Amino acid sequence: GLSWSHDNRVLLSQASVPCAIVTESGAIRVYYVDASRFPENVNCAESEDGGVNFRVLNCVIENRSGTKAVDPSVIRLPDGRYRLYYFAVEKGFDESPHSIYSAISDDGVHFKEEQEVFRYPGIVDPDVFWTGKDWMMYVFSLRDRCTIIARSSDGLNFNYIGPLSPRYFGTVAPIRLTDGRFRLYAFDQPMMKTVYSFVSSDCLNWTQEPGLRLQALAGKRITDPFVVRLQDGSWKMFFKSEN
Repeated sequence: GLSWSHDNRVLLSQASVPCAIVTESGAIRVYYVDASRFPENVNCAESEDGGVNFRVLNCVIENRSGTKAVDPSVIRLPDGRYRLYYFAVEKGFDESPHSIYSAISDDGVHFKEEQEVFRYPGIVDPDVFWTGKDWMMYVFSLRDRCTIIARSSDGLNFNYIGPLSPRYFGTVAPIRLTDGRFRLYAFDQPMMKTVYSFVSSDCLNWTQEPGLRLQALAGKRITDPFVVRLQDGSWKMFFKSEN
């Protein structure tokens, strides 16, 4: 989880804001914004060969709010169902109040919208995860120009906590380490050329780890470095790369 090298493969084109999970069968499923169709919306794709090849599953959200659903974050609930969080676009990417919604699914492909879970000025790109005590959301605010933290006891009603430190980094959901701590992978803003990592025991106070995790290839930028642990113990990072 500290030393990384590029696979040098494009897995999905016209795609952004990846979020990944590993299913019970060991398959890797990536949720992302699919811009191959207009308007762009949430989609998902699955790989059964360790992330070499992906098959698009055509994710749908029944009774969806907003003109489109973007910036997906997905979790597995204790009962085996999938919960998807997303920014339900109403007006656009501005500093007005934006809404994050949730949807529920038995198979992780066909979802039904549940409710609005958090509303705050200019928020985009939510990442939701379980800390072991409560649900936490990291979400970027275009108004505040930083990632903010919201917390929930039930995963459906989030309350604002405050800004996330470190500043000037784009974050994703952290991954739990075997020692109980969490590791957060983040890309530098605004250059978007490098990925660093931070560790924390409470997901509120983060300490940067020494060294660089990943450097963008020449002429490219890196954003949204989402990491999962595979069943063989290795780590896989999915990120958006653009010219």
